[in-house]
Amino acid sequence: MKEMISLRKATLVKIRKAEAKLGKKLKKRSHVVMNVKKAIRVTQLGDGFARFTFSPVTLPPNTYRSTTINGNSYNLISGSWIFSDNEQGFLLDNYSEAEDRWFFTAWNPTGTTRTVTYAVIAKQKP
Repeated sequence: MKEMISLRKATLVKIRKAEAKLGKKLKKRSHVVMNVKKAIRVTQLGDGFARFTFSPVTLPPNTYRSTTINGNSYNLISGSWIFSDNEQGFLLDNYSEAEDRWFFTAWNPTGTTRTVTYAVIAKQKP
């Protein structure tokens, strides 16, 4: 638990540094919670492994948003993301919070609304 708190504090430090560099305050949008049961695409990889892709999350200009993905009956092994358009975007956090939970924080430093799409690789729990 202490490790999670220190990771989130590290993210806030990154955000504060970005705000100082940009000369403006970044806005945090609501936290999004998803689970593998609501994935828009599931690719079975064999031997109980699967890749789950989720609906895009909207990021207004100069905002960041955190997202938690719950694995339910799966242990989450890794997480990935892709930003829309060809403009810059940053994932400030991408880590396992628990065996069956993955955490992301995405930042859109541009002046246009963008989306970020997440995917996780998981293995069915024994």
